[in-house]
Amino acid sequence: MARKMKKRGALEAIGGALPVPAEEFARRAYEYTMNPCRNPLKAVMDRFATVAETPPFLGIVNDIPWYQFRESEAHAWARAGFSWIINDGEHPQWEGFYGREQNAIESRLGLLAVQRLRRDAGSSYGDAYVLGARATMRPYGTTFEEAERYLRSVDFPVPGRATPFDRGGYPMRGGDRTLKFTPGELRAAETETQAWVQFETGEYIMDLKLRDRVLDHMASLGRNKACVYIGPFDAIMRQGDVPEMREAIDGLIRAGVDRGIHMGRVVGSGSMENPEDIEDGMVEAIEIGCRLIALHPFTSDMPYRGAAALAAPFFRACERCGF
Repeated sequence: MARKMKKRGALEAIGGALPVPAEEFARRAYEYTMNPCRNPLKAVMDRFATVAETPPFLGIVNDIPWYQFRESEAHAWARAGFSWIINDGEHPQWEGFYGREQNAIESRLGLLAVQRLRRDAGSSYGDAYVLGARATMRPYGTTFEEAERYLRSVDFPVPGRATPFDRGGYPMRGGDRTLKFTPGELRAAETETQAWVQFETGEYIMDLKLRDRVLDHMASLGRNKACVYIGPFDAIMRQGDVPEMREAIDGLIRAGVDRGIHMGRVVGSGSMENPEDIEDGMVEAIEIGCRLIALHPFTSDMPYRGAAALAAPFFRACERCGF
């Protein structure tokens, strides 16, 4: 039985019911067809005046290679209530760098395709937008210059003030498949792209001066143009599991929210598999300001987890019958 929405709640943001109904998928497909450059997550964010009023959105890292990706899997993610998918081209690299068809599938289903690339990527970020990703993610930054260069890749350069790090021009297509060739047409079409900066190093999380400088620059791009995604795993790998890290992450979230930036983080880990513990962790993250909540398993874990859930009643029945 579908769960009904609460006013201005998380269910409202995904269409009003869970599982997401067919009518909502029809609406999403129509919106995408009319404007392939649309960002479905930003469209919801833009409806709310502040980060605090914005409902949380569920996401996950997708490690399925582009050549094994199936629309039926993406439909299952969307039907279950996921809103954003990180297609991981950092660790799987080329296998996770999704192309035009894969991004189109996710976008038609109302999923924001966030293309994560390796830390040394340059013009590939702009290429990802051409291929249909509406957001990209830059991992593992340690300096302000790294963030500043990456953030230039989101929008087309200002005439007369271009730098080697700005996004390059390439004709885009509208919903009617006509090409947009001129700089004016491209700028008018590409207004919904986002840059997600991954805060996963001690430099970005614990160095308050650097942290605030990066956040201030992100906020200067405009409302809902840049988001933060916190990955504590790498920070702990480099800094150690120090008590200061948790406090610094909470401070980072509050500092971003104060600037009007949507903040995200992973909740859960290999040592936190109990659903009740994960739910408590999500409550804590949401209450301090996080609105982009990611699960710690990858999409490739879903088939086993789903199969195990379906098989569980059989083995419980066998045990009750003495087998």
